[in-house]
Amino acid sequence: GKSCNLGIFNLRKVEIWAFLTSTPRAEKLNNFGDYERLIIRAETMPKSKRAKIVHLTKVKKKGRGKGDAFIEEVRDMVDEYSYIYLFSLENQRNAALKNLRILWKNSRFMIGRNKLMAVALGVDENSEFRTGLGELGQRLKGECGLLFTDKETKQVRKYFREFKESQFARSGTTAPRKETLPAGPLDENWPVSMEPQLRKLGLPVRINKGKLFLATETQVCAAGDTLTPEQCKILELFNKKMVSFRVHILGVYNDEKFSDFSQEAEPIKSNSTKTVKTKLNEAKMVVCE
Repeated sequence: GKSCNLGIFNLRKVEIWAFLTSTPRAEKLNNFGDYERLIIRAETMPKSKRAKIVHLTKVKKKGRGKGDAFIEEVRDMVDEYSYIYLFSLENQRNAALKNLRILWKNSRFMIGRNKLMAVALGVDENSEFRTGLGELGQRLKGECGLLFTDKETKQVRKYFREFKESQFARSGTTAPRKETLPAGPLDENWPVSMEPQLRKLGLPVRINKGKLFLATETQVCAAGDTLTPEQCKILELFNKKMVSFRVHILGVYNDEKFSDFSQEAEPIKSNSTKTVKTKLNEAKMVVCE
């Protein structure tokens, strides 16, 4: 019902009617205690089961349909391809991985959903989909994936041993070398409007005759430093790529047998694993010499 103003309290018509029918006329305007008791009684009454809120944006649960379809897809690829390679990624970038998929268009890269892939392959002799797949399923942990292909082991291992693609470093990466910016005018491609952004990053820049100048020689980072977001941004602006995207082959499954190459693979550098907290309002993030 609608609300009605009774001096101090706002009560619904039903509550007002209940009060008027149970209280003598002389006490109607003076007995405020009955008003309070009526309010408390109304608040403690059970909620009506008829009035239910229906959310129109309610989303149905995914259920197990998609997971079962993914498991069947993995098992179909086991039957389709002759070799299954277990690999790990170093300095993964989505664009680089997309290019790699284009180069290997007759093969399939499966990354992510390791638990479902382990269920599809099996983790022991009782649950494995094919003989020997249980050993491969047990190793699907962490940042790794599967490559389904018909290419032989020597060809695949040689290709990825030589495969490297330079990438910009991310915050938390350990700098592999020293990087220094020389003093003097910057390239003509640098607009003068970039001066506030460069100063915010800690670079000693000046504007002279409509061009940007670096006042002094500036060391961005030294070998072994943990890179901050500001240092990574400077390296990216000056096109300094510090890391390489690589794929390490850890093992292969073929002819109902799994071969482990993890002892022979190069150790993965622990990049992008450290958390670096910085504030833009702090002192300069680079050292000027």
